[in-house]
Amino acid sequence: MKRTISVLAAGALGATLAGTTPASASSVDCTTGEYTRVVNTYVPTNVERSGVDNALYNINGPQPHTYEICLDIPDGETFTIKLKNLNDGLKTFFTDDRPGDKILRYTIPANFAWQVHGTLTSPGSTFLYYTWHEKRTPA
Repeated sequence: MKRTISVLAAGALGATLAGTTPASASSVDCTTGEYTRVVNTYVPTNVERSGVDNALYNINGPQPHTYEICLDIPDGETFTIKLKNLNDGLKTFFTDDRPGDKILRYTIPANFAWQVHGTLTSPGSTFLYYTWHEKRTPA
């Protein structure tokens, strides 16, 4: 099942979760979202890993941006995504742990640094492939 959630992170140096909307049960096709960045990669299962967006860290420029992420993961799996604030000692400011493919949106304030961590839950110790679709728009 594919679902959508939106989040607003606010604050000049310390992001806080300012708002969320309920997940939508509508189906999502990541290939139709006009995503400007697509990463096909893999992750070891059952281990939290930083850089699941294929970046060790992210720094937003002088204006806020909204990021939309569409995750295409193996059927029946759960990919928990955590956004961690690099300006505040890697404190988690957003977590999405819904199972299956999903879209998530979050707004990052100006001059803000963060990491994207993820854990792909699956039986056994193995590597599973996923596709990260991303687009960024001014907030």
